[in-house]
Amino acid sequence: MIIDKKLDEYRRNIESLQAIDSLEVYRWLISLGEKLQEDPLSKVKCTGENKVDRCQFDLFVDMENNKFKAWSNAMVAGGYAYILLDIFNSSPMNEAKKITVEHFKKIKMDELLTMNRKTGFYQMIEIMIRKVQNVGN
Repeated sequence: MIIDKKLDEYRRNIESLQAIDSLEVYRWLISLGEKLQEDPLSKVKCTGENKVDRCQFDLFVDMENNKFKAWSNAMVAGGYAYILLDIFNSSPMNEAKKITVEHFKKIKMDELLTMNRKTGFYQMIEIMIRKVQNVGN
């Protein structure tokens, strides 16, 4: 499955950066958060229904043009959002419908993030899983 390859890729990146310095992981997440802003979720989709409300900053996710997009005003949250978008958008729909929260424990992001960021990370996954399940229904 593509998700397993993507998760392994991100896990290796995180482990390599942690071996240098734990702050390197945050620098990397911030750089991914900046990349997220290159093609963000449109403002009209930044609604309460699409808000990751367990994130301490504004973070929104929804599908536009048959792919996930997100917007955040926080770079670290934007970084993990970028990772989640990449994983979900790289997976064919039949694989994406099989994604579970458990898949994401492989990259050990929960060991890196503060409690508030971790709850936002997992809520975003749950929102994306729910939206994928509703595609075609």
